[in-house]
Amino acid sequence: MGCQPDSRRAREAQAAAGHSDQGARQGITSGKHLDPIAAIIRDDLINAGFHPDEVYDQGRMCTLPGWFRPTKNWDLLALDNGELVSAIELKSINSSFGNNANNRAEESIGSAFDAHTAFDENLLGSSSIPPVMGYVMIVHDCPDSRIVGRGVRSAHFPIDPDFEGASYLDRFLLLCDRLRRKSLYQAVWLVFANPEDGVANEPSSALTYDKFIASIVMALGVHRA
Repeated sequence: MGCQPDSRRAREAQAAAGHSDQGARQGITSGKHLDPIAAIIRDDLINAGFHPDEVYDQGRMCTLPGWFRPTKNWDLLALDNGELVSAIELKSINSSFGNNANNRAEESIGSAFDAHTAFDENLLGSSSIPPVMGYVMIVHDCPDSRIVGRGVRSAHFPIDPDFEGASYLDRFLLLCDRLRRKSLYQAVWLVFANPEDGVANEPSSALTYDKFIASIVMALGVHRA
């Protein structure tokens, strides 16, 4: 049973799902349609105790060093006294679900692994506390995303049975749940949004906005302990 986000978050999720797929907000064609989502997250982190001057959601202030690449532009960074508490990626998908399902999986896994390795290699400051990696995925809930995903086969070994007969929505749910379960990201928020009928749904009780924010705020408490 899914959960309903509050009205403001639902409204912005529906708007994000109504745009053509864009990837990172810093991309050339992004149109910054996820800026309102970033603003909501920023406001809630500040209300929960982060200092306003240490929650960044704009441009170069959201750049971190990588290990396998020189830098990575995140959508939002939350620091405390100069220590990195959380780095957050925002994604929305509106179309081309077949291509985007695999692309988003590759991007999310690669970005998280790079960040974790950068921390291990002492590139993310002097704190001994690893940052909470945050991931937000907003998917357009529509007939095309509800069909069974194409191209799910393997020539030499059987695929994970969970992907057999899975719709694209199911595949995004599996991705986000497994990113969290394997601790590639410790804070994950997944929304299925339909701007046509005004419905936004959080399909998993483990991947809600409230748990997403709580995971980051909990890390702030650890940094200040």
